[in-house]
Amino acid sequence: MWSVVGFSLAAAIGLAVVLIAERRGTARREHFPWLLDEVSKLHVMVVGTLAGFAFTGVVLVVTLAKERTSIAPVYLDTVIVMFLVAYLYWVGAGFLISYLPHISTSGDFVQRVHFSLASTIEYRTVFLSWFALLPLLQANDLGRLVPILYVLLPVSLVIGSLLLAMATDGLGLMRVGEIYFSAGLGMALSLVYAAVVAFAAPSAHSLYSSLYLTVVLFFVNGVGFALAALTPLAPRYDGVKRFFERYGRQVVIADMHITMVSLAFLWLAVVGVI
Repeated sequence: MWSVVGFSLAAAIGLAVVLIAERRGTARREHFPWLLDEVSKLHVMVVGTLAGFAFTGVVLVVTLAKERTSIAPVYLDTVIVMFLVAYLYWVGAGFLISYLPHISTSGDFVQRVHFSLASTIEYRTVFLSWFALLPLLQANDLGRLVPILYVLLPVSLVIGSLLLAMATDGLGLMRVGEIYFSAGLGMALSLVYAAVVAFAAPSAHSLYSSLYLTVVLFFVNGVGFALAALTPLAPRYDGVKRFFERYGRQVVIADMHITMVSLAFLWLAVVGVI
């Protein structure tokens, strides 16, 4: 459970820093380069396919576990929970993005916030699914392939962040520089925790860190889902609309930073550092 404590401290410290550093920035109201209604339909198709992938992963792992008794329980438990959480949020993200508020009733800013929150849920869930490949290989005695994923997965994480940064900047909610400042700070804080575990508190290391952090990611996604689910109520409730108009940028900044910290911690956990 020390990984959860470390994540909580890193997220709180980093969040305070980024909110202070970016408090002078403002959202930009220029036209975004997409028809969000159309893009949302495409997202529903993509996440529906990925939900099938996650569910198939769970079935595959359970089937292999019945046929083999040599699978280490820690890897089996971890990969099943990771794929299960991914499946739940692929389905949830599909519903969420399909309820994108219409610009004529909610205003374009509320629509931007909804799309941004839904996108970060998808981003976190993508890499939760991909990180699950490491314990999946370890559970099936394919450890010789793990070093390859040590390179491919973090590179994919960086490449994927380009899409997230492009979308959030295009929506005018955060600038690319702000996003990568938040990401760099999150990674730095994660590495500080990893150093503490390695040199000062080796007893804090746990084989179940990946599982614990997957549960944390479940609740992180849950908070983002709840906030995004409020945006379609903006046309009927002025208080909801005022909240997002006033604090929408701060919500997106917080969501972005916690995304970066949670994925950095999860990566360190699946590679066995923490």
